[in-house]
Formats: sequence, C-alpha cells, structure tokens
Amino acid sequence: MAIESARDFTSFLDATTGHGVTGTYFETGKLFDAFPLIDTLGLIDDGSSVLINLIIDQPYVSIEGESISVEGFQPTAILKATDAPDITQGDKLVVNAITTNKGNTLTPETTFFIKTIEPDNTGFVSVILEKE
Repeated sequence: MAIESARDFTSFLDATTGHGVTGTYFETGKLFDAFPLIDTLGLIDDGSSVLINLIIDQPYVSIEGESISVEGFQPTAILKATDAPDITQGDKLVVNAITTNKGNTLTPETTFFIKTIEPDNTGFVSVILEKE
C-alpha cells in the first residue's frame, strides 16, 4: 500500500490551500494531428499544452571553479508525474504570476525551458528549469 495517494499529491500542489502555483506545460515533441509540422488550420504546430499545479523553487547554488566560484539561483519545479507523463528536455513551462491575497504581484509570469527531469519514483517529478 502506497504511503501517499493521488488525492494527497493533488492537495499538496493545490494553489489555494496547498503549496502550489498554477502554470502551463507545453509538450513540444507531439503534434496535434497526423500532418507533419502543420495542423489542420495550416499553422505550424507548437505542441500540446496542459494546465497544471506545481511547486516552484529557486534554491541557491554555488559551483566551485579553479580560481573563483559561480553562485546564483537554479529554478526548479516539482509536479505530479501524471500531469506530464511524456515530459522531455526542451519542453516549455510557463508559471503564472504569483500574487498575494490582495492581488499584489510577488513574481511575474515567467517562461522556462526544461533542462533536466528527475523522477523520484513516488509520483512526483523534479524539473530543473532555465529561463527563456
């Protein structure tokens, strides 16, 4: 029997009562239809998109060099594996603006490209991001 259920994961990532924020995941590797590179309207396919809840974090990192260190922040996201089952490097993630209860913007909407995917084999995926 699993320790957490799908319901636990959903409540943990809830943007209202949990720790999550909302965003849109763009899967760039799949086409909308059978036409290669062109959809039925004659436009170039961008791939499919899915609204998801996720936790966004920017931990501080320090990379030791030979003479100096490089320091900064590395944006990461945690999301349910079932929300993006075919996630790959190069896909896009747009994180909606993070606001206070009164509507003040803490962080504006930000677009990221997916650099690295780290499944944890419990139902969550940690994703290393790179700003667009």
